[in-house]
Amino acid sequence: MKAAASDKTLLADAVAELIEALHQKYPGIKTKPTHPVEDEDFTIEVEVPPQLSLEAVESECHKECIRL
Repeated sequence: MKAAASDKTLLADAVAELIEALHQKYPGIKTKPTHPVEDEDFTIEVEVPPQLSLEAVESECHKECIRL
């Protein structure tokens, strides 16, 4: 049980760090959790305002996930 709680804490910390990094790099984006897809541990929806490049934000999301 303790390992599962620890894993959830690590995941929550990683998600918080991901969201913070994205908001710092791309002010104006909106993020919200969504139901996990298939075997994913978490999923988020990122709303990108028109003045930002959707492709750039998507690429940065992937880079940050890999970094974490």
